[in-house]
Amino acid sequence: MTTIYLHIGMPKTGTTCLQKALFNNRNKLLENGYLYPGSGIKYNAKEIVNRYCHNTLAHYLMGFENKDNALSQFTVWEELKREIDSINPKNVIISAEAFTSFEIFYQPETLAKIKNFLKEYKIKIVIYLRKQDEFLESSYCYMVKLGACSVGIKELFNEYQYIFNYYQILDNWADIFGYENIIVRRFEKSNMKTHIFDDFLGVINQFDNKSDYQIDYAAKINVSPSGKTIKMLLLINKFNETTLARFLKLDDNYWSKYQDFLDFLSNNKTINKFVSKLPNFLVDNVLLSSEEKQDFMRQFKELNSQVANKYLGQKDGILFGDYS
Repeated sequence: MTTIYLHIGMPKTGTTCLQKALFNNRNKLLENGYLYPGSGIKYNAKEIVNRYCHNTLAHYLMGFENKDNALSQFTVWEELKREIDSINPKNVIISAEAFTSFEIFYQPETLAKIKNFLKEYKIKIVIYLRKQDEFLESSYCYMVKLGACSVGIKELFNEYQYIFNYYQILDNWADIFGYENIIVRRFEKSNMKTHIFDDFLGVINQFDNKSDYQIDYAAKINVSPSGKTIKMLLLINKFNETTLARFLKLDDNYWSKYQDFLDFLSNNKTINKFVSKLPNFLVDNVLLSSEEKQDFMRQFKELNSQVANKYLGQKDGILFGDYS
């Protein structure tokens, strides 16, 4: 029976770097018995986070129109199964952080649909977890840079609290796919000394074949801007939402151009150099102070301890380290 490694995120754990490496090495992976399917990949996606992964599979379950398959008689899930069955590989790798990015995938009935789509195969769920305070800061930077956030970092957390309860997330997937089929990895510097692709090769039992694959260890994708730049973009988002929205029709075309504008601001070296020199009494780089991070992490201490015990077999109950 074909084994599917279903990599579900979490977001902001090097997912795009991993997906690009998998995409660029798909021929060699297939030679070694691992199919990284073309079905479900939106090759022409504007957003880099969608170019190398299978988020379209998740989007189908969310009711999004699948324009890439609009003329096909098959859904994207049916096309995926046709591709797998036509090649009949020993293993398949599917990667889509959208499976942990949207609230619909925190509902058991949605996860049951995924299992039903893949019922002919053996499923292993792979998930990377990042310390919640780091995850919050990185997610906040991404949302602001995307133009999708005009509130403070604490307000964003209050809106998406469910994404930070790792124990509940794991139990949701374990209830549907089986506890024994959940593979948990920690996204920490101590584990990711080189590249997340190296760690993932260990997950799929390919680390001994590491030399077969090509990887750009210097490449950095979707890097968060500085705290000062994020605060500048936040002010622009607030102005856009409260002022421009009153006078302009903010349609899809507008938002696309607006996101291009934010991307230009966050990546322009001259602008970033100027912003970095602004005095700290006007604006600083701090999104969460050290004390706020410690307080924030304490609320997850017990839940993270349960994750460490149940899913990593750590009797000390330490998932990410110091919470004091």
